[in-house]
Parts: sequence; C-alpha cells; structure tokens
Amino acid sequence: MHSLISDSISLQIGALQNMQHQLTPTQSEALTTLIRHQTGQIIFAGIGKSGHIAKKIASSIKSLGINATYLHASEAMHGDIGPLNHHDLAFLISNSGETTEILALQSQLKHRHIPIVTLTRNHSNSVAMQADLNLIAGSSIEADPHNILPTSSTTCALVMGDAITIAIANYHAFSKNIFAHNHPHGNLGLHALKPIKTQLKSVPIIDIATPLQQVLSQLLCGHQGCVLVGSQQQLQGLITEGDLNRAISHNPEHWQHIPAKEIMSANPVTLDDSHTVHDAEQLMQQHNINTIVIVYHNNTQHISGVYTRIYRKKI
Repeated sequence: MHSLISDSISLQIGALQNMQHQLTPTQSEALTTLIRHQTGQIIFAGIGKSGHIAKKIASSIKSLGINATYLHASEAMHGDIGPLNHHDLAFLISNSGETTEILALQSQLKHRHIPIVTLTRNHSNSVAMQADLNLIAGSSIEADPHNILPTSSTTCALVMGDAITIAIANYHAFSKNIFAHNHPHGNLGLHALKPIKTQLKSVPIIDIATPLQQVLSQLLCGHQGCVLVGSQQQLQGLITEGDLNRAISHNPEHWQHIPAKEIMSANPVTLDDSHTVHDAEQLMQQHNINTIVIVYHNNTQHISGVYTRIYRKKI
C-alpha cells in the first residue's frame, strides 16, 4: 500500500514538472496581455471534476476583490451565458480538450467575441485549437493503476489555475490587507485587521545602567522575550533574549556587570498604536525582526507595549 501511495504522488509530481517545462515565456506574456485587457468578468468553466477545479479558482479570484465567476458549461447553454460580453475573459478547463459541453460553450463565447484561454493536456485537441491561448494544464497519465481517475490531470489544472490567480493578483496590485477585508469572518480577516493595541502585553522597563544579571532576571519574569530600556514616557532602547545571549557568549566571565546600555538596540523599530496587526506583521517581515515596540500615536516616545511573534502565536 505504501508503494501505491508513494507512486501516485510521484506520478503527479512528474505531471506538474512536465507542465512547467511546457510553459513558455511567450505564453506567459500572452496571458498577461489578456489579463491586462480584461475589464469585465473573469470566467472559469468546466464539467465534472474540472468543474470543481474551475469553481475553486473562481472563488480564489473573488477573494482578491476581482469580479470572477464560475460557469457550469451545461447551465451556460440554458441561459447562464446571458450576461457575458466581449469585455470578459474566459478560462475553459478540459483535460482531453474534446468535452462536448466545453466545445459548445466555446462556440458561444467566440460568437460574443470573448477572449478564451484553455487549460488542456496538449495543443492538438479541438478546444485548444480554437482558443486565443492554450496552456498545458493536464496529463495523459493519471496517478491510479488503471489510468482513469482524474488525479494528475486535475492536480495540473489546479496548480495552473493557482498560478493564473497569482498573475491576476499581481496585475491588480493585490495585498494581504485586501484579502483580510474580503474575509471578515475568516481566521486571517478576524485577526489581521484587529487594532494592534488590542494585542499587546506589558513588558519590564529597566534603566540604562541596569546590570545584565538583573536584565536576565527581568527577562525570566516577563516571559515576553524582551525588556525595554528607559521609562514609560521615554523609550531609549530594547534588549531581546538574543541580545543577552550574545553578550553572555562574548563575555562569559564578566557579563553580569555589563550595563544594559551597552547591548541594547538604541533605535528599535516602533509602530504607533493606530495601526493594525497586519501592519505590524508587514513591518516585522520588512525588517526581519521578531519584536516591535508599540508607542502612542500622539506621542511616539510614550510606550504602549510590544508586539512579538510570541503574541502572534497566541492570537
């Protein structure tokens, strides 16, 4: 059984690698051009398992705040094609490229002068040959022993669909903040847009002359991974566990008496408390740090607290 499972994974990885190798810079540029010219809806259509993939991709694009829809190829022939026009951009998914419903839908889309991108397993099928752009996004070899279950083919379609989603996101200058706004009840939305001041804990504040032996004691008592240097009204520096560990390793015999001012970061990264958790996360990523000192928006020297990756894990 292990061999069967492992082999199925290997077959799907192989299908993805083959798909990647067949994607050319010219195709990527053509896709970018079609995305740039689209001003209406972005449509994804499929039948069966391909339909499920199309529905997922359309849903992902919606989360970008972009007008996208899933179109059932059969239902389209019974009225759902009505609102579509030449401002739209359609993506049709069919592994074989010979699916009757997809061919019928493609014909109707062409009559409406709607640009069409197809996702199929080769460039020689009927759907691909009538498309404005065909992308290899399927496989002739499925991952089951009988080569009949939609596995490698749907994996390829999903991965290519996600790549298309990323290309669309990039063109529309998508951001994590937009995603959070569009997911107000999701985990990201619930937390990323919270005011940063609601996520803070107080940390010990020490004097610049405090010896490191006492700094260690404060770090152990605070359990926040850092201490601040100065006063509540006057931020002078920050000492993290990493700072203290480095000081001890460099001065193993005399570290206890070194004053805090000699190892503190005199200009720690700060953020005022009018910002959100998302803002803090972006700033931490930008500076490659684990701790941000939060100050009051009307007094950037007055300490409100700290936001660290320790807190993020608790959110």
